[in-house]
Amino acid sequence: MKRLVSKTKWPGICLVLLISCSSPSEYDLSYSWSPVKISPDIAASDQVEAIISPYRSQLDSIMNEVIGYAAHDLTSQGQYESTLGTFVTELLLTQSISAYDLDVDVAIMNHRGGLRAPINRGPITLGEVFEVMPFENQMILLEMSGETLLEVVEHIGKSGRSMIWPVSFRVTESGLKNIRLNGKRIIEDQNYILSISDYLANGGGGFEMLRPLKKLDIKPIMLRDMIVQEIKQRAAKGDSIKAELANLVTVSEQ
Repeated sequence: MKRLVSKTKWPGICLVLLISCSSPSEYDLSYSWSPVKISPDIAASDQVEAIISPYRSQLDSIMNEVIGYAAHDLTSQGQYESTLGTFVTELLLTQSISAYDLDVDVAIMNHRGGLRAPINRGPITLGEVFEVMPFENQMILLEMSGETLLEVVEHIGKSGRSMIWPVSFRVTESGLKNIRLNGKRIIEDQNYILSISDYLANGGGGFEMLRPLKKLDIKPIMLRDMIVQEIKQRAAKGDSIKAELANLVTVSEQ
């Protein structure tokens, strides 16, 4: 089919081109604005609701899917350790080992800030996991020396915002003491593999020492997907979600 072109079209285009190629002119630009208070008094729009409604129904059906059961409330309350932090940091390590068939040594999760909602006792829906982990964070693996790992542990001991599994240490007024990984001393000139979010690996949360480290050549996995997978796997075995503080961190004066 031939396309019809108006005879008056091309002169108009030529005029636009001539104007655009001419020397620039200065124009006085102005704008006005006024705040709009969002409140229940604003009437709903039937037109907008008609557009949104099918998507809302579809999303609700997905997010309301029950994927597991929590035996008790899991929260991020606690300075160095928390029940929710323990659950997520431990699964980050085990899921990383399983996904990549590598000897991953340690995992870190910023449980105070990175985990935004608790997992309440009872049925766990997919929507709850999105509330716990609303960010599009990916899990990546870093290779580091024991010297850098000790620096990381020192930072965690000072900030108290992140959990590191399975590392134990004692917090004193003069610094951290008795730092152990799975009960063993961390060797400074030995290499270790760390599972961590891309946000922290890129220096977030004060982890600037991680930014120059080598990232292993792997396909990243969404942290949220790892949490969902862990809950579903336990549910398939008939197990509920529960976590107890391991008391890996102690605080003393000396």
